[in-house]
Amino acid sequence: MRGIQKYILGIFILCMPFLIYAQEFAYKEKKGFRSQDSYILDAQFSPFRNYFAITYGNNTIEVYDKNWRKVFEHQGNPESFAGDIRFSPDEEYLAFSRYKSTNDIAILSLKDMNVVAVLTGQSSFITDLIYSHNGKYFASASYDKSVWIWNVQESDYRVIHKFDDHSSAVRALTFSFDDKFLASCGDEKRIHIYEYENGSYKLYNVFETGRGYIEQVMFQPGSYVLVSVNSGYIYFWNQKNKNYEKIDSLKGYFQDGGLAFSPTGDFLAVPSSKVVRIWKKDHETYREMESIYRHTDNVFKLSFSEDGQFLCSSSSDKTAYIWEVSGVDPSLRSSVAKYMYNELTLAQKRMLLPEFLSGINKRLDPKLLLPKDEFETTESYNNRRQELAETSLSFLQEYMEKEYNISPAPGGNVKIPVQGIIGYNADRQIYKIRFMETEAGVSIPLEAARQFKNSWKKAHILVWKVKDKGEIAFSYEDFKLVHPVSGKKYPLIPLENPFLLKNGESDIDERRKVDPGASGSSGNEVVEGQRVTRALLFATNVYDSYSDLINPVVDASSLSAEFVNNYKVIVELVENPTLNETVKKIREYAKMKYTPQDQLFIFFAGHGTYDRIFKEGYVISKDSKSSDETKTSYLSHSNLRTMINNIPCDHVFLVMDVCFGGTFDPLIAGSHRGAGMYEEISTEDFIERKSKYKTRLYLTSGGNEYVPDGRPGHHSPFMRKFLEALRNYGGLDGIVTVNEILPYIEKVEPQPRYGEFGDNEPGSDFLLVVKK
Repeated sequence: MRGIQKYILGIFILCMPFLIYAQEFAYKEKKGFRSQDSYILDAQFSPFRNYFAITYGNNTIEVYDKNWRKVFEHQGNPESFAGDIRFSPDEEYLAFSRYKSTNDIAILSLKDMNVVAVLTGQSSFITDLIYSHNGKYFASASYDKSVWIWNVQESDYRVIHKFDDHSSAVRALTFSFDDKFLASCGDEKRIHIYEYENGSYKLYNVFETGRGYIEQVMFQPGSYVLVSVNSGYIYFWNQKNKNYEKIDSLKGYFQDGGLAFSPTGDFLAVPSSKVVRIWKKDHETYREMESIYRHTDNVFKLSFSEDGQFLCSSSSDKTAYIWEVSGVDPSLRSSVAKYMYNELTLAQKRMLLPEFLSGINKRLDPKLLLPKDEFETTESYNNRRQELAETSLSFLQEYMEKEYNISPAPGGNVKIPVQGIIGYNADRQIYKIRFMETEAGVSIPLEAARQFKNSWKKAHILVWKVKDKGEIAFSYEDFKLVHPVSGKKYPLIPLENPFLLKNGESDIDERRKVDPGASGSSGNEVVEGQRVTRALLFATNVYDSYSDLINPVVDASSLSAEFVNNYKVIVELVENPTLNETVKKIREYAKMKYTPQDQLFIFFAGHGTYDRIFKEGYVISKDSKSSDETKTSYLSHSNLRTMINNIPCDHVFLVMDVCFGGTFDPLIAGSHRGAGMYEEISTEDFIERKSKYKTRLYLTSGGNEYVPDGRPGHHSPFMRKFLEALRNYGGLDGIVTVNEILPYIEKVEPQPRYGEFGDNEPGSDFLLVVKK
């Protein structure tokens, strides 16, 4: 599977109608890291930018998730110094060298942050390591003059080639874009090329470069052009038949390699002493166009994120910086993943190979790829984006069926081979198996399980393949394992459906009991026939293009805890959502079923902004672009009003602790009704009376102005007073109304704003009932 084929030169460049139009390179500092006592060798994003790894000179490695939470840290022997890092192309693993000694390599599972394998055998310093683009192979170079190639099967790495044809230390490795060639270089004037043919790599060619030892060698993205760094020069080598000829060179003070191509090869970032120099491709050569002056000592390594949004630099000055860049195109793999909202299953990620990527992109209607313009409504644009996602998924499903040897079966079903067996739990009579890169559990009696173990290679899984009217992609449902001996069908439950997007939309019946252990749920129960109050909380601390905040997630977490512990509220907290994740979550709540008494509390905390030309306010999402003049990557207040107003819940209360939140509605009410007017009636009568009127109310932490984030570890001024109002717990009747909250927040600076929007009816209110 995932075999290597021959492709024409420049396959990426010829087949790339990207969403982003060409523009000049620009950069700005996004984030910095500083070490107290050692240099920083390397800093890299994972392929789908869900992780970030950094290595320090004292042999420490740190791994962060996409929300910049540190999820892994390890320090080996400080005398071994910093090691190299490489993410697997499917983003399942991270390989790093010098784990416990100078000549070993650890394989870290990113799923559970456990080291699942340690590779040993080379007798001296590991100098470089690299995954093939298809993830099937792993190569390591050593100071002992050797190049080893490992076959990769999940966490199982087995050496299949040991090349000892170098006459001195090997320093760098590179796979061609299609994995047909592997190149190596080191302390000699020659580059060694190995070719993949008939299931193995063999020495293909060795050619002289003619100048000093070679610090680095790289294949130019999408071609067989080689780039080498030789004693302060950068040379470009073109493959002609079996030989390589020099076609260009860049002269300057370039040391120790560390250069990086942008995902499509349009830019080359080069470390030059303390400076990061950016060269742009111009026909068959490169011209210098930009320099980044930030480091105070030698720059070691550079790397681009695969989506073209960031450049990382690391240095002997004990710092590393992440630069947000514009004008840089993403890789085709990143683009196709983005078409499908970056919500791919493991099987889908492993299908994003050159031949399949170019096939998908060629078949897409170019109109689906166009950016939103001023004459297209948001609804139309969102529908077009959804069509793009479903169309891309449908093409990917076709390729998956061929690659995984899936065949048709009677009754609209398909047959899927079993990849392997994991083990049997005799007490629970559950067999755990693997198919299409995912694990699955199937309930099988003891005797049938014994037979299955001896003949599982002949087994298959039967899946119903269906497409509803109007749908573009297929649904694959009702998984059953067909026993290879008896032919009996056993229901099978996979950890993920390999064919569908990982977080694909589905109708949710929220009238069922909520699992207290479910992620994001409050643990409160929904009981049939009772009045239900839900809270949907959005909080963003981390931004791709804006300065990070400190307190929004802390504020929302405290609000969530208050609701769960002391009020009859079912809570879902969404941390650091992208624009798409925010809209999809609101859409999910709009598809729920509500009774006339049900209530929905919606909360936003994070950055906000205001466009004075169009007089429109916006919620800034994690992935909103600061350079987005048309604000298509932002959630506008007008769209938010429309979406919330159309949620079929009669009683909605929106609270926004964001800058310029007061621009949510042009009608800002300044007067408040007192709660004392309700004291003469019973609690039951009061709730019934307020439930008669449709509620569309909002409360924001400011007007047309910035609002403070608050001190680190403390709540924002607005949230501090809001929590204080909740902790009054409604006095004798145990009910907190909006009007009872207002006096607490009136004196917060800047002045909060309260009002109504949409279909709000006079006399409406939002009631929070305290637990008894």
